[in-house]
Amino acid sequence: MSNQYTLKSILQHNQNWWTFYDKYKNIIRVAILVNVIKWLSCGLTIRGYQEFSCSNPNCTHTKRVPFTCKSRACSSCGKKATEIWIHKQNNVLPQTDWQHITFTMPAQLWDFFWLNRPLLNKIALLAANTVKTLAANKKLIPGIFAVIHTFGRDLKKNVHVHLSTTLWGISKDAAQFKKLFFPQKLLMKLWRYGVMRSLTFSEKPIWLAS
Repeated sequence: MSNQYTLKSILQHNQNWWTFYDKYKNIIRVAILVNVIKWLSCGLTIRGYQEFSCSNPNCTHTKRVPFTCKSRACSSCGKKATEIWIHKQNNVLPQTDWQHITFTMPAQLWDFFWLNRPLLNKIALLAANTVKTLAANKKLIPGIFAVIHTFGRDLKKNVHVHLSTTLWGISKDAAQFKKLFFPQKLLMKLWRYGVMRSLTFSEKPIWLAS
């Protein structure tokens, strides 16, 4: 292997991927298979290519530029997609102060969400509603965006939400623009209550709140 490690090189080295696939093929999720196939074919002509030739009719030289996989999980394509996303959000999101909040949950619940993956789409809304509840006490509406992470830095299962919210809020009639701040202890109490209430289904789940 070269000194520059990439996902593709790691998967290809010593047939790592094929050995892993042969052992676990009955339990590997389809989404993982699709993305691994994309990584392995990224930059190869098998994905298709654009062919360029010299404008001089006497020149027979041509060059083929293979298409990339466009997978967000690809170490090359994903980086470019992230840069494009950041640039787009900078042009859309309000230019103001932001507070970053990480909403975690007990390790005992990770497998529950992992095995009930449709619920992963709900926990970001649950985190957002936690922030909106506090803002509503001041009759303000904050700006929010959130990202769900299913792994931690150690690459082990760890379902959590990264959320950023504006430290200013606008009133419902758009007449006022006031300062906001979200205390960590209060946020975490509301978050834990919301998670447990939603899982017990004893009341209307918080992710279905208006």
